[in-house]
Amino acid sequence: MTGLDWIPSESLELWSDLRLEKIQQLITQTTGELYRIERLRKLPLDQNFGRWVLSDGNMDMGILWAMRLSKDCARVLAFSVADDLQGNGVGADGWRHFATEAKRLGIRSVQLEVRQDNHTAIGMYHRRGLRPKGCISGFYRGYDGWLMRGPLLIDAASQ
Repeated sequence: MTGLDWIPSESLELWSDLRLEKIQQLITQTTGELYRIERLRKLPLDQNFGRWVLSDGNMDMGILWAMRLSKDCARVLAFSVADDLQGNGVGADGWRHFATEAKRLGIRSVQLEVRQDNHTAIGMYHRRGLRPKGCISGFYRGYDGWLMRGPLLIDAASQ
């Protein structure tokens, strides 16, 4: 994991098609979601807290993309970490970067969607105060998802 850092990214409109294609594949592999390149390029990501990339300087190994829903609420649109990097705190580190910047800018709550069978991600979100608020049927290519909401916590709450 040495050499990997969560860094703020430039606007996706400036990304090459090849870079977006690789992220498109990462999202599909890790979440089952299918995005067209044109759709990714136009996501309304917050320029201050919503464009994080896990990179070694040459290759993107993860993303955490978010938008502002209201004055004090953000929505995570995409959060993916390469399979071989999951389970060792990389995702928690990305969340910490996102949440620190979002809180600094007045964000107090967050919502996102997650596949119901993604127990690792659900556990991470749960430890950060998010709770299922509704079921989204067939959201992930035939799999159901949870709409989760809660306070924006930088680190996991003590259990």
